[in-house]
Amino acid sequence: MVALQRTLDQHLAWVEKRSGGVQADLSGITLNEANLTGVNLQGAVLRSSFLMAADLTGSNCAGAVFERADLRRAIFANADLDGADFTEALLDMSWLAEAGLCDVKLRNTAMRKAFLRQARFLDASIHGCDLSWSTGEKISFHQCRIFQSIFTQVQLPKSLFYNARIQLSRFTAASLKECNFSNARIIDCDFTSADLEESRFNRADLTRSQFVRAALGSCDLRESTLKGSSFQDASLTGARFGGANLFTADFRGADLRGARELTQEQLAQSLTDYGTVLPNGSHGPFVKHSGAERPR
Repeated sequence: MVALQRTLDQHLAWVEKRSGGVQADLSGITLNEANLTGVNLQGAVLRSSFLMAADLTGSNCAGAVFERADLRRAIFANADLDGADFTEALLDMSWLAEAGLCDVKLRNTAMRKAFLRQARFLDASIHGCDLSWSTGEKISFHQCRIFQSIFTQVQLPKSLFYNARIQLSRFTAASLKECNFSNARIIDCDFTSADLEESRFNRADLTRSQFVRAALGSCDLRESTLKGSSFQDASLTGARFGGANLFTADFRGADLRGARELTQEQLAQSLTDYGTVLPNGSHGPFVKHSGAERPR
C-alpha cells in the first residue's frame, strides 16, 4: 500500500501540474475491496485492473481509462466519472448513485443489476451494453447515443431521455413510468411489455419500434412520429395524440379508450381491427365519419 500511496501522490502532482508529477498507470493492479474513498484518479490508466467491491465513493475518476477492468460490486456513489472509458469493463451490481457519467464511453460494457439512482449520463455513448435489471429513479440520459444495448427489466422510473438517440435496443418488460423521451429518436427498438405509463414522447421519432402489450396509459405522444411502429395489444387509455404521424402505426388489439386529440385522418392511416378499442369505447376497425375518434 505504501507503493500505491506513492503512485497516487505522484499522480495528484501530475493532475495539478506540479514538479515530480507522474500519470498513474495502474493497469492490471488488484485492489479488490480496497477503501479508495475520495481518491483522485483523474486521467489515470487502469486497464484490466481488478477493483471488485472497491469503495470509490466521492472519487474523482474523470477521464480515467477502465478498459476491461473488473468493477463488479464497486461503489462509485457521488463519484466524478465524466469522460471515463469503460470499454468491455464489468460493472455488474455496481453502485453508481448520483455519479457523474457525462460523456462517458460504455462500449460492450456489462452493467447488469447496477444501482443508478440520479446518475447523470449526459452525452454518454452506450454501445453494445447490457444494463438488464438495473434500478434507480431520475437517471439523466439527456442526449445519449444508445445503440444495440439491452435494458431488459430495468426499473428506471422518472428518468430523462430527452433528445437521446436510441437505435436497435431492447427495453422489454422495463419499468419506465413517468419518463421523459421528448425529442428523442427511438428507431427499431423493442419495448414489448414495458410499463411506460404517463411517460412523455412529444416530438419523439418512434419509427418501426415495438410497443406490443406495453402500458402507455396517459402518455403524451403529441407531434410524435409513429410510422411503422407496433402497438398491438397495448394499453393507450387517455393518451394524447395531437399532431402525431400515425402512418401505418399498428393498433390492432390496442386499447385506445379515452385517447385524446385523434382525428379521422390519423386513425384512417393506422391499422385497427375488431380487437381495437377506439377512443369512444367502441370496437374497431375504425370507420371514417363514425365519430369513434372522439372520447366519451
